[in-house]
Amino acid sequence: MEFSGLVDILNINKSKNFVDRIINKDKYPVLDLGGGKTATHKMSWGTADGKNVVFPTVLYENGALNQYDPNEAFSKAIESGEFIEFDSPDEADWFSKNYKQYWDKSMLDQINKMNEVVK
Repeated sequence: MEFSGLVDILNINKSKNFVDRIINKDKYPVLDLGGGKTATHKMSWGTADGKNVVFPTVLYENGALNQYDPNEAFSKAIESGEFIEFDSPDEADWFSKNYKQYWDKSMLDQINKMNEVVK
């Protein structure tokens, strides 16, 4: 999978809250992790009913971010539909580790150039 695939996946799933928080991260609060560290996202992936799904372990609830252990976050994601399904475990694992590339300035420059071509 490459960066253009990442952008496509995010665009296809942009109606999901956790994806909107990736695309528009500056519109959401940050979670204080202690020790001067903060987070807006944490991702994990798992398998449910033979489906490979990526889901957030930091959830946006009642205007605040809350961190959950992966098992509880997984249950909440399946219940709410806040997950992205992938064909293989490798794809799910890759996305869960590489989604933050979206915020890299050089990647954002590529997105802006792609959007200019579409206009």
